[in-house]
Amino acid sequence: MIYLAAENECNTLVFSMDDNFFKSKNKNYIKLIRNKALNIEAGGRDLPLLVPKRLFYANRELFRMEQGSRKNDRHFCPTNPETIKLIKENTCKWLECILQYVTPPRIFHLLPEENHQNTWCACPACRAFSPAEQYLIAVNCFADALAKFDNEARISYIDYETEPDAEGISPRKNVFSSLLL
Repeated sequence: MIYLAAENECNTLVFSMDDNFFKSKNKNYIKLIRNKALNIEAGGRDLPLLVPKRLFYANRELFRMEQGSRKNDRHFCPTNPETIKLIKENTCKWLECILQYVTPPRIFHLLPEENHQNTWCACPACRAFSPAEQYLIAVNCFADALAKFDNEARISYIDYETEPDAEGISPRKNVFSSLLL
């Protein structure tokens, strides 16, 4: 993959935050990436990983509600204070491992599950927010944790709102909107 990227004049490799690349600590792999002058970025459709589904049976309130029932599929309940705390804790755990490999500029990509960007929580607290706003609440939690580690690092997210809402939730300073191609 590294040789293919370099041969095709790519300058960046993006690995999932859950990828074995970050867990393996393979120094030769990192050295080869740097020798080929490739940047390393982290992320992708990793948003659901911030609140592991294995917690569902012990902590249902962390997960999204649909028609009055909690679900352990797709996303989580982003307005629950315990969910927010968990997102920040898990972000910090990932960053401790990942930041030693991700080269500046440090860019992270945080996307919702594919084809489920509108599958969010319908609990009483979350109903006040659109799916795009719920997504941005989660992205902002990640951004807050990231800013403590590296105030230069940035997060890309997909702005699914077609009509900008001046009253809505604003992204943090270290969050930028990117296009899904």
